[in-house]
Amino acid sequence: MKINFKNIKPEDIYKVGNVIKDECNILYLITTNSDGGYSVVDLSNNQVFGTYKTLEDLIMNTGDEGDKLINVEINEI
Repeated sequence: MKINFKNIKPEDIYKVGNVIKDECNILYLITTNSDGGYSVVDLSNNQVFGTYKTLEDLIMNTGDEGDKLINVEINEI
């Protein structure tokens, strides 16, 4: 896996499919869920960190100034 860090405006970070790195160096994936809402998945343990009805709710409850959008490239071995 190759990871490239990018500094992007906060409102552009939290979108479906994006991977976020927090200040503790934990990686999170923004996903949709079966209820039509959005979830944050902790990639260190593959567990859902939080589920929200809208992206705005997700940002208000999980977003932090130290969060960074990263570009993750997955290569099959």
